[in-house]
Amino acid sequence: MTVNRYTDYDRFARVYNQHWGNTFTALGLQVMEILLLPHLPAKASILDLCCGTGQLARVLTARGYRVTGIDGSEYMIRYAQENAPGVEFIVDDARSFQLSQTFHAVISTFDSLNHIMTLEDLTSVFNHVYPALQEGGRFLFDLNMEEGYKTMWGDNFDIVEDDQVCVIRTDYNPIERIALFKTTIFYLDKEWHRSDITLTQKYHSEVEVISALRSAGFIDINAYAHNDDWVLGELAPDSTRAFFVCQKPSGENPV
Repeated sequence: MTVNRYTDYDRFARVYNQHWGNTFTALGLQVMEILLLPHLPAKASILDLCCGTGQLARVLTARGYRVTGIDGSEYMIRYAQENAPGVEFIVDDARSFQLSQTFHAVISTFDSLNHIMTLEDLTSVFNHVYPALQEGGRFLFDLNMEEGYKTMWGDNFDIVEDDQVCVIRTDYNPIERIALFKTTIFYLDKEWHRSDITLTQKYHSEVEVISALRSAGFIDINAYAHNDDWVLGELAPDSTRAFFVCQKPSGENPV
């Protein structure tokens, strides 16, 4: 198992905070309102795993939930602390974190777990989420599926601002099932600087994910697709994104 903390987003944190941090919040909340939040008590405790720059934690906290955020990037956490003051944020790795408290739910959104590049490491994530949940607690996360990589990666685009230019190239290798997000950033800090970043993602199949969840002890595992009409449906071969929800059994390991 890989044990080094995931720090790839350190140099991308500023751009992510400005242009991606709010993107998934509305969609993530809509799915949570169907699959997760109705099953939680008022003021439930939620662990936001791979919390990024904290925009989702801020919204959940405003709704009365008690949120703790974990991210491997120290720089992402710095922005999260600014965006959601009062929330506890921890710099740690999803593959190896251990907390003394347990939670009613664990979430991981915006294809964060696609950055886990091996099935062994993904299984390790699930093995660490399991003890972080209370009995009967729920785990909700999403993943990019292969059709999403085939149809939405392989494009080039840019972001141009007065003090920053960001050029992005994406690509997907179906043989290795690896997606690349190559970014060149020019930013102004008294003078212009250049930073080149490559973020990687891995396609994990539905069968692999469900098997890994079962090996970690989860039950009641379900997978859903999300279409352009913002409606949850059955996961199919042409689904671009999957939402997985599962549960820790009740009646064991009392909290």
